Amino acid sequence: MLKGLPTYIDPKRLALFGVSVKGRAALAQMSRLRDSLCDVQGEAQIDWLFALDDKQRPTISGRVQAQLPLRCQRCLQPMLTEIDTKVALVVLTSEPSQNSQNSQNSQNSQNEELPVGYEAITLTSTLVSLITIIEDELILALPIVAKHTACPSSNEYQYVSSIVEDKTLKNNPFQVLSQLKIG
Repeated sequence: MLKGLPTYIDPKRLALFGVSVKGRAALAQMSRLRDSLCDVQGEAQIDWLFALDDKQRPTISGRVQAQLPLRCQRCLQPMLTEIDTKVALVVLTSEPSQNSQNSQNSQNSQNEELPVGYEAITLTSTLVSLITIIEDELILALPIVAKHTACPSSNEYQYVSSIVEDKTLKNNPFQVLSQLKIG
């Protein structure tokens, strides 16, 4: 297990030695994620295991956890969203070749043979930024629309099912037909 998170990693080498990486990364370091947040205070916690799969390809498995400060899209107030997502990646490398058609076909065949539940990540260089991989996983785990279940600032944004149901029964144009039923 590594102490502290390294800036750059070599996933192939870490997988070869079966290294476990645990640690915290500051949200302020994640420039692409910052646009979705209303505050950059906080950390993401990872617990990843680098290993080789049955075809000797490097894999990354584990989880990413964070409490992200997002803005509610109903009331526009800040809210904390709990992110706890599993990571299951097979590391593929894009190797330059003479014939681009052959490299494209070999890349497609590698993608088709992924273990169940794993996604492919294609690296263009040996060393990659660990923060970038963590940031990618957090971006993919963001909710489509961030919203409170019950907005604290106003009752105007509350969904009250009983009111909606009563209105639909009173304004139903087919209610007259229910009186025509022969009992």
